[in-house]
Amino acid sequence: MRKQISTGTESFEKIIERNFFYVDKTLFIKELLENMGEVTLITRPRRFGKTMNMSMLKSFFDINADSRALFDGLKIMEHPDIAEKHLNRYPVVFLTLKNMGADTYTSALEKLKILVSKTFRKHRYIRESAELDEYQKEQFNVLLSRKATEEELESALAFLTECLHAHHGKQAIVLMDEYDAPLTNALAEGYYDKMLKFMRGFMGSVFKSNDHLEFGVLTGVQRIAKEGLVSSFNNPKVCGIMDKQFPTCFGFTEDEVKDACEMYGLGETYGEVKRWYDGYRFGGQDMYNPWSITNYLDNGEFGEYWVNTGATDIFQDIFRKGSASLKDDVAGLMTGAPVMMHLEDGITYPVEYDNDNAFWTLLLNAGYIKPCNGAEAEADQFGAELVNTEIRNIFTRNAEDWFKAQQPTVIQAVQAFIDGLLRGDADAVGAVLNNDLLNGPSSLDLIQENSYHLFIFGMLYAASGRYAVYSNQESGKGRADCVLRPTDKNEAAAVIEFKHVKEAPPGGLEGLAGEAQRGLAQIGEKAYTHDLRREGYGRIFKYGIAFHHKTCAVAMETA
Repeated sequence: MRKQISTGTESFEKIIERNFFYVDKTLFIKELLENMGEVTLITRPRRFGKTMNMSMLKSFFDINADSRALFDGLKIMEHPDIAEKHLNRYPVVFLTLKNMGADTYTSALEKLKILVSKTFRKHRYIRESAELDEYQKEQFNVLLSRKATEEELESALAFLTECLHAHHGKQAIVLMDEYDAPLTNALAEGYYDKMLKFMRGFMGSVFKSNDHLEFGVLTGVQRIAKEGLVSSFNNPKVCGIMDKQFPTCFGFTEDEVKDACEMYGLGETYGEVKRWYDGYRFGGQDMYNPWSITNYLDNGEFGEYWVNTGATDIFQDIFRKGSASLKDDVAGLMTGAPVMMHLEDGITYPVEYDNDNAFWTLLLNAGYIKPCNGAEAEADQFGAELVNTEIRNIFTRNAEDWFKAQQPTVIQAVQAFIDGLLRGDADAVGAVLNNDLLNGPSSLDLIQENSYHLFIFGMLYAASGRYAVYSNQESGKGRADCVLRPTDKNEAAAVIEFKHVKEAPPGGLEGLAGEAQRGLAQIGEKAYTHDLRREGYGRIFKYGIAFHHKTCAVAMETA
């Protein structure tokens, strides 16, 4: 039966009670009980169901709730021993830090005071407990009324577990969602060091050497390095996206997506769904983006749902601030070449826009790149690639915006370059590249074949309008570097193969021309024009373009 979809609802209780669309992830409870440490930190990209799962844990364990009806019919109830032992058996403290963004440190603390006050209000019944002394009751009211000092606020959660333990006679479970959000915001606003010092105390007081804690679970996007924040915990068990624990608990599996598509009458679109939203890999398990999937099911249209829910500064800064080496590897990612990386144990802010493991670890944890098939977390190095079409689109668009921001004369030269391509004029194409573009302000970072690929690709995107541009698209017996496909099939199409010559070619320009001929021959040998022919394009120009530093040679044939 088709159920109503509520994409903005993150309350497990509300989802179940109102019979909204829900993919059953309740076996996360079983996996957690079997794999947890005293403190367990789970990192996943944003919008992957972290808050929903934490809300579910709260409903299941909360001693102040009667949740059996909520869980009836769900997978966890197929394990009656777990329900008997753990269902509604513990005092639970649950808070999410995802909305703690503020312009200043003082404003951030005020927001945190409000959040702590709301958390205490949920447990205000214990103010009447005979197990609390007068000092504890007085301190409880201070935190409830938002009158706490910074030092009192820092120890608030530890104090709340102390009170709950005293009243219930049972240690408390603490669930902290999006633990790293205050720090990423503080970094952007310029008060990171102050917030880091506070968060060390705020989290350390409750998660380290706390006799009133049954266990703690934290979720977030990044693992802050031990010397940054995690050192304030008691040796937390960290479960990141490369680790084997909880691989299917966050996001949707292939079978879950297929079932959902069938339920909403979209089964015939599954192949395209996979291209757009598959590709995440957690603990070796392929997973789909749940936010994008539910939005697609609700709207019935493909779109960049996940990307559009978060800041895109990181993409813009890759092109504005990134080193030449970083841009080159990003160009490789956009054209299908994996980047080699080592997974860092944690992130130390600020992360520089350089081609190093810290930056790639940041992108991997955030969900923009994924480990290639067969990659292991323990490996010294492994390959990583862009996740899917949704992510590739945002990288491409920012490459386009970066190129458009160059001098207006560059855009004029770009148009001359494209005009030459589409009329089969190899001399004009070579002249514009050599005289105007390769020696212009956009070409300073040309160091490898990926760089040239991004450079040409960015130009074509920046001036595109009546044609589509494809990079590294599968065609014939391989993948063509670049294809221009006009919307009007009466116009000419073009296929381009790039060759990068690192050392000065023997014979100078003649040797470079020979490399261009090699690129041209590859188009024929690999039948890169096959799909264009099949689609009805009558005129197709094939180009081999060879580069050496700031010089190029162009070879052209009509297909």
